[in-house]
Amino acid sequence: MSRRISHAAPGELRIEQRLRVRGRAVGTDVSGPVCILADVRLRRGSIAYRCARGIVKAPSAFRILIPPFTMVEALLERADVTSIAFAFPPTSALVLPPQPILVPTRDDRLIHEAGEIRDWLRDRHTMIDIGRTAAAPSLAGRAKRVIDCEYARPLRIADVAARLDVTPAVLSRTFRAAYGMPPVRYRHQVRVVDALMRFAAGAAPVEVFQDVGFEDLSRFYKIFRRVACAPPGRYRRGDAASLK
Repeated sequence: MSRRISHAAPGELRIEQRLRVRGRAVGTDVSGPVCILADVRLRRGSIAYRCARGIVKAPSAFRILIPPFTMVEALLERADVTSIAFAFPPTSALVLPPQPILVPTRDDRLIHEAGEIRDWLRDRHTMIDIGRTAAAPSLAGRAKRVIDCEYARPLRIADVAARLDVTPAVLSRTFRAAYGMPPVRYRHQVRVVDALMRFAAGAAPVEVFQDVGFEDLSRFYKIFRRVACAPPGRYRRGDAASLK
């Protein structure tokens, strides 16, 4: 995988990525508190999305929009994929769908401003729901809502389970079955996305780690690198970088 990060404006992030999969792989993208719009091109192989309606096979060229606190799960087979993703804070002027959507496109022009996104959403003709979270069981959905609202606090999954009157093992098993990942991993990904956007606005790691829910700076570095595939410094504004 290769990845290049750059910044369009303070608080906004652009990620160009190329991914080659020789066999089969599963990838999950979590939006956290931001919106993500990605233009995707499939050079070879196949991509499908597992969602509430079953399996949706993607065309060779498409856009996906991932609203805040939603996720998509991609199933890739012998795939060579390029994508350019634009992450930005939601605004009151932008009416977003409740779940991620996929729209086939032949338009090579990239959308990278909120106004253009608003026009694109208004004019779209073909919209396919690819959200993983729409049909989640009640327990998993309630746990996700707690994490979404309180991830920036020192939130333990055991505390979430106790609040919902189940054991941590039952909560983790149910959450994984619904969303394809355990609740601890989901919480980590939401926190890292929040940190990424704060870096895009110019913040430093020492200014961020507690604000996104970590109590220890070294643990923040460890989790961030695992999720983002690079240390925080690679994502800071003014430090556009290529990641291999």
